[in-house]
Amino acid sequence: MLEERKLTKKDYVVVSSMLFALFFGAGNLIFPLHLGQLAGSHWVPAALGFLVTGVLLPLLSVLAISITRSEGVYDIGKPLGAGFALIFMILIHGTIGPLFGTPRTATVSYTVGVAPLIPAHFQTLGLVIFSAVFFGLAFFL
Repeated sequence: MLEERKLTKKDYVVVSSMLFALFFGAGNLIFPLHLGQLAGSHWVPAALGFLVTGVLLPLLSVLAISITRSEGVYDIGKPLGAGFALIFMILIHGTIGPLFGTPRTATVSYTVGVAPLIPAHFQTLGLVIFSAVFFGLAFFL
């Protein structure tokens, strides 16, 4: 059971720093500007869409965990059944890790550092080789 105690100022600083680090990335710095440029005169609905998906939904997820006093994703889905909770947890962890997050680490590194040096017709092969070396080194380290 979660302990009941009043948070100190230091606790607030630590928790708020972790939440900031959790949600703020390069996409939150670069994407809004790019989105605004592409939206042109339709910037209001574009900004609202970004705020809903980039700010409101992540904030609601943190609030859901804190209000329900769940210890994790499995506990959030448990009221709907153990089977649902397990599948929900697997899908979320799969999405965060091997399906989106992990491949992005190699593709961003490749796109920024290696792709400009390779001719266009070798880009796919270059990405495959770079990814194998990148994840091989990551595994080794």
